[in-house]
Amino acid sequence: MKYLLLIAVFGLTGCGNTAMSQLSDKELRKRHAECRMSVNLSAAEIQVCNNIQRECQRRAQQGNFAC
Repeated sequence: MKYLLLIAVFGLTGCGNTAMSQLSDKELRKRHAECRMSVNLSAAEIQVCNNIQRECQRRAQQGNFAC
C-alpha cells in the first residue's frame, strides 16, 4: 500500500500520462499489477491506476504490450 501512495504522489505531480510515458516497461508492468491486486483504493490511487491503465493501452496501440 505504501507503494501506491508513492504512485499517487508521482502521478499527481507528474501531470498524468506524460510522467507515465517515461516509465520503463518493467516499472509500468509492476505498477499495473499492483493496481490490479489492490482493494479499497483512495480517490487519488484510483486516478493513478487509471493513468497507468491508459499508458498501458497507449503502448499497446503502438505495438508495445508491456502490461
